[in-house]
Amino acid sequence: MTSNIAEQLNNALVEGRSSPIVELVMFIQEMMTRWFSARRKKSERHRGLMTVEVDRVMTKSMALISGSKINSVSNWSSQVVGKYGGYDSVILDQKKCSCKYFDHMKIPCGHAMLADDNLGVPYATLVGHWYKTEAWRETYAGVISPIGDPRDEDVAEEVRNKVLMPPVTKRPAGRRKTKCFLSTGEIPGPNKKAIPNRCGRCRGTRHNRTNYTVPLK
Repeated sequence: MTSNIAEQLNNALVEGRSSPIVELVMFIQEMMTRWFSARRKKSERHRGLMTVEVDRVMTKSMALISGSKINSVSNWSSQVVGKYGGYDSVILDQKKCSCKYFDHMKIPCGHAMLADDNLGVPYATLVGHWYKTEAWRETYAGVISPIGDPRDEDVAEEVRNKVLMPPVTKRPAGRRKTKCFLSTGEIPGPNKKAIPNRCGRCRGTRHNRTNYTVPLK
């Protein structure tokens, strides 16, 4: 929905972005190796059925509906009456709630968990598979191996004997740009202060006490 993930990855590659392409690929490989190893160890230490973040979200959602009441409609349908008089309908077998949070996020909202407690069904049955610890561990089960010695690679003779010349390009004048071009909505506006700075000696404007030239009396 947004470019936050791409921007975070772009920020993580700041150090290696100015390197040649081969060095940049090695930098990305080493970074991903560290990330996968850290996340693999974290997922293996976790003992809950859901991930840590989802468990935290569900605990917060349950606290928000504190004081609500539950009315059973059918075997799997319930009506939740909020403490301020609001009504929400929950259908557990279809994993739906009138607040639409359960429908779209596939994480049980507070209404669904309250209805779940009324039926005695475990919360883990309501959570989407991709939010569970099992899927978390499968995501980082792959191993990114370190780069080996190039001399150990089996390279065809015609490739080994081929002479590859650098491209015919002309480097533009000036220092290379290290920051990306700002797009629409990222350009900061003018930084205007409503109250100008005042001198600490005479309380005047357009200067400060460092470049104050009038002698003290």
